[in-house]
Amino acid sequence: MKYTLYTFFLVAFTISLQAQTVVETIQHDNLTREYRLRTPSDFSIDQSLPLVLNFHGLGSNALQQEFYSQFNTLAESEKFIICAPEGIDNAWNSGFGLEQDDLGFVDNLIDSLHARYNINLDRVYSTGMSNGGYMSYFLACNLPDRIRAIASVTGTMTPLEFQLCAPNESVPVMQIHGTMDETVIYEGYNFGAPIEDVVNFWVENNGCDMAPTLTEDVPDIDMTDGCTAERFVYTNCEGETSVEFYKVTGGGHTWPGAINIGSPTCNDFKAQDEIWRFFNQFGGETVATKDVVDASTLINALPNPFEDNLTIELLSEDIQSLEIVNAIGQRVYTASDLNKDQLTISTENLSTGLYIIQLKTAKGI
Repeated sequence: MKYTLYTFFLVAFTISLQAQTVVETIQHDNLTREYRLRTPSDFSIDQSLPLVLNFHGLGSNALQQEFYSQFNTLAESEKFIICAPEGIDNAWNSGFGLEQDDLGFVDNLIDSLHARYNINLDRVYSTGMSNGGYMSYFLACNLPDRIRAIASVTGTMTPLEFQLCAPNESVPVMQIHGTMDETVIYEGYNFGAPIEDVVNFWVENNGCDMAPTLTEDVPDIDMTDGCTAERFVYTNCEGETSVEFYKVTGGGHTWPGAINIGSPTCNDFKAQDEIWRFFNQFGGETVATKDVVDASTLINALPNPFEDNLTIELLSEDIQSLEIVNAIGQRVYTASDLNKDQLTISTENLSTGLYIIQLKTAKGI
């Protein structure tokens, strides 16, 4: 039997046990619409924090998107509000000709959140996965005065929206997409414009230099994931905007840095970290971004997956505690002695499945 260990999945899972997302509703177009919302634990109505709208994909829902995209921990440390709206019948009307007024719903939602939480209206951002990426582009085309910047992960624009989109101002855009995406085809298909055409559209719309100012390879941290990534940055744009594009060669219809859901997932960067870094440039005074602690600098866990014994090498004296939890959050191991170079854990009393190492340092969990 094999036991699989995911260290990159830890943060989103553990923070969900410590803080609570509220589910709230608003009325729009004679419908009761739901959304999931989380504020930082020390939130005050006087703060006027940024808002990130996080849209789920087709057939998914707000809870799954909250869990999969792992924004909650980032929202806590970087002090912004994260809101995952719920689509009708698990879909967004982002140019597909559906009946629901999702554009009006989002417009109404922003006003409602401002009234209730005093959000910073100059720092409202939109991101999403797949259909949620389509929705983010739809907002950039139709509500550019309300959405300060967008980021699409595995989404694109419908061919019709690609032809009709004519925002009256520039909108910063980030696109993250895998070349082996079999759902939203990189080269384009009946329901989606080609990814590179979409990037070029926003480069031109924003008045940027058509050639990227920066082209760089993302460090290939995980050489076993079957993916590599390039980052293209377009600058010298109008209205203090820019465009960024992450081309994930070999990547599938997945969120980079998230748990692998069966399609090639790039583990060389975390989409949510790059999205917030991008958003944080726009909309008035920026929020200081904290350094991201790489778990690989603290421990080395081998082998992974493991069958008989797991060896954890302790690489840092900064570790205050170490625990292992299973996929439903039950603690199965607590380190009793961290004054050694390594720990050896037997799987004798463990069931086959997914396990998560939780580390605590002075900088957090």
